[in-house]
Amino acid sequence: MSRAREEGLELSLDSFLNVMKIVIGVLILIVLVTVLGGGEMGVPSGAAALGAPKPTATRVIFECKDGKIYALDEEGIARRVEGTVRKELTGQLTPDAVSLFLFNRDVGDERHRVHVEMRPGGLAWAYVLRADAPGGESKEALGAPGSSFARALDRMGEDSFAYFVVHDDSFETFKAARALAVSKGIAVGWDPLEGDEPVRFSVGGSLGTRIH
Repeated sequence: MSRAREEGLELSLDSFLNVMKIVIGVLILIVLVTVLGGGEMGVPSGAAALGAPKPTATRVIFECKDGKIYALDEEGIARRVEGTVRKELTGQLTPDAVSLFLFNRDVGDERHRVHVEMRPGGLAWAYVLRADAPGGESKEALGAPGSSFARALDRMGEDSFAYFVVHDDSFETFKAARALAVSKGIAVGWDPLEGDEPVRFSVGGSLGTRIH
């Protein structure tokens, strides 16, 4: 018989287990947000990699679809997901709970909605371009004075590179955008997507961190 029981004391692990649940939940959230904010591309690749940026390089993503180009605010959406999940899923931060939550809730920004996919290789964050997404520019508008794409390139730092996800209906738009980026001395990476496939980020793979 333990000394505590001999002295008439009852030991309870309830508080300890509650603390452990909270800690585990927070760790899961950190992992999820890390994947969302800094994950690698998980899309089919048909392009050869010519080099890799520095580990500290900033990746600025653009999606080319429906003949237009759209900025994908990876960092901003990550903050929205983290804030919403922390506020509404406290105490139940499991991958299944987060996945179901983002399936039922529209979380993202005016251009993209994000949700979680359970794939064979692990978790993947899928960014779905909204049908009515604003801000898309055609190849003719890219080089116009004051275009949003040109302004986005001008805001990029020296240690940044532009990464294009290119749907099969927007290759000409991508070529015009790539030429403009290269003319400004910006390194460029790209990867193709078929049809309406969403942009995906996952833990595995090497796409999305390569410069072409």
